[in-house]
Amino acid sequence: MEAANRGAYEAGGKTIGLNIQLPFEQHPNPYITPELNFDFHYFFMRKYWFAYLAKALVVFPGGFGTMDEMFEVLTLTQTREAGQEDHGGDLWAGVLEACHQP
Repeated sequence: MEAANRGAYEAGGKTIGLNIQLPFEQHPNPYITPELNFDFHYFFMRKYWFAYLAKALVVFPGGFGTMDEMFEVLTLTQTREAGQEDHGGDLWAGVLEACHQP
């Protein structure tokens, strides 16, 4: 996220940061607009606000973190906590089909 924040900062734009408070690890990067820097104590609240405020979610193949984020957003959509949009795409069709298997 720092690269995206830095690019927007250097272009003169405002940047947002949704950080999780961990005892010895995570600190906000210096390119976040101070009044748009939000700290969360719980991972689920951070994920909720990421999904709630987002206009879109683009998921590229990655590791377990990628799958975690995707399934979190799918769950929020299914429970109507987040807006419902197209979740398809040929890339994830097999994964989504497996989710619908009994």
